[in-house]
This record gives sequence, C-alpha cells and structure tokens, in this order.
Amino acid sequence: MKPKKSRRRQIFVLTPEETRTLLFILVAFFLGVAAKSYRAKYSTPPPRTAVHDTATSAGLPAQKRAEAKRRKLAR
Repeated sequence: MKPKKSRRRQIFVLTPEETRTLLFILVAFFLGVAAKSYRAKYSTPPPRTAVHDTATSAGLPAQKRAEAKRRKLAR
C-alpha cells in the first residue's frame, strides 16, 4: 500500500491547462479586489451640476400644482 500522503497528492494533480486556468482565475480575483479597494480609498464624489441643483429645488409637478392652487385660492 502507498502511504497516505502520496494518495492525497494524487487527488490534487492538475494538468498544465487546469493549472493555467486556476492561476488566471486567482489573479483576476485578486486584481478585482485590489481595484475595488483602490476605488474605495481614492474615489472622489461626482461634481454637483446646476441641472442637479435645479431639479432638486424645483419640486415634483404635483407639488407645483398644489402650490399654484393655494396661491390662486389665496387671492
């Protein structure tokens, strides 16, 4: 009988193509993690634009109609 260590080693034998594929997946994973952490650390918030400010301060159309009715009734 073969010792247990050599039996275990035979389970994890990979062909050269499988080894390359496994290495590619591991490298891609670690590059993705590195890019994610870099972006989290060095990202800048998007600049605010005049269009964004106008859109947020303008209100919804339903609110505008309600305000117009209130002004009309107040006269």
